[in-house]
Amino acid sequence: MTSKTVLIDPEITPSPRRSQDTAWRTSQGDSASGRTALHPSIAPGTRARRRASLEHDATARLTHWIASYSVVVLRLSLGGIFCWFGLLKFFPAVSPAEALATRTLATLTWGYLAPPLSLPLLACWETAIGLGLLLGVYPSCTLALLFLHMGGTFTPLVLFPHELFAHVPYAPTFEAQYILKNFVLISAGCVIGASRLGARRARAS
Repeated sequence: MTSKTVLIDPEITPSPRRSQDTAWRTSQGDSASGRTALHPSIAPGTRARRRASLEHDATARLTHWIASYSVVVLRLSLGGIFCWFGLLKFFPAVSPAEALATRTLATLTWGYLAPPLSLPLLACWETAIGLGLLLGVYPSCTLALLFLHMGGTFTPLVLFPHELFAHVPYAPTFEAQYILKNFVLISAGCVIGASRLGARRARAS
């Protein structure tokens, strides 16, 4: 049996500094020449560091996008909801909140604001809020109308509690749930208003 001499080129011998990041492995070479080549392979620690770096970069990019555009998306979605619900009230018997809204307005105005007048007025109000948010015009006036409107939407809970709760105060009916979700809309309006004030102060400074 004859032994083969393995030749290793000293120029490709890994240096101690390189061995920290790259592990070297031998692979079977040409049987005719008897030379065994050395090929680099990425060490598991290096792969983990690269994967962690990529994940960190992706997270940073996502965080930057959310910080830059989340308020804009919130404003547009809130404006779309108000505009949609407001336009429905221009058509009789289409909006599910029509009966409760007109009854509430009639009670608050002691009967002076009849449903044929109160429903178009409410439709114009909500549509104006929606358009103001979508277009980004008159933000102070738009937010004032929004908060005033949201305050009025909670009055049925006080005026008709036994009709809006199966068990007062912890079992709301479907109509009461429709009203209680307005807490989320109020919070969205607060975020939009706070971001606007923050941007104004940043420009002033």
